[in-house]
Amino acid sequence: MKLSERIVNGLLRAFFRICFKIDRSELKNVPMEGPLLMMVNHTSNLEGPMLYEFLQPRKLHAMAKQELWENTFMAYLMETWGSIPVDRENMGRATMDACFKVLDQNHILAIAPEGTRSKDGTLQQGKGGVAFIAHKKNVPMIPVAVMGFEKTKANMKRLRRTAISIKVGKPFEIIQKGGRIDAETRQKLADEIMLHLAVLMSEEKRGYYRGKPIEFTLTQNIT
Repeated sequence: MKLSERIVNGLLRAFFRICFKIDRSELKNVPMEGPLLMMVNHTSNLEGPMLYEFLQPRKLHAMAKQELWENTFMAYLMETWGSIPVDRENMGRATMDACFKVLDQNHILAIAPEGTRSKDGTLQQGKGGVAFIAHKKNVPMIPVAVMGFEKTKANMKRLRRTAISIKVGKPFEIIQKGGRIDAETRQKLADEIMLHLAVLMSEEKRGYYRGKPIEFTLTQNIT
């Protein structure tokens, strides 16, 4: 690890410890070897950096909106953390290849299946693109629900630390491997991936998936 990266990571760790009270106890449930798709709910730009920092020495690369690279400082941070720029309207071939490379290197690829931030902290419907990656590479997936970041701004105004809880579910995989999947099946798979996240959250936080039956027909837990 380069000296500049160590400095950035040290400052990042200090920032999280000063500004937040993070319950990291369930991160021990994240497998420490092998390729892994980490499905994370999205309420802030801080989920990726936090998981990157506190899962070390496990290598984690997060997908991030390409607009972050328009700012010189943010672009430096994104490159330091090995983030992958993505056009949220059109996930191109270069993005896919970068994602596949991370998994081929037996690292963690962190994805927000919702595609965009939730302003109120509740789940939005998952996007079909994440299902394409999951089906194409057929590697284990793990749901990680991060809750609390949506309260950061209000707490900072009151000079209060924000409590962050992290819930880690069981690793799971797609049942039917290989072949092609059509757009309808991709969306069903994306919704099922989101259900793995939903079960880690209270009913009021499930948003789009609130009140929907928790049924898994396309995926199964890895025993």
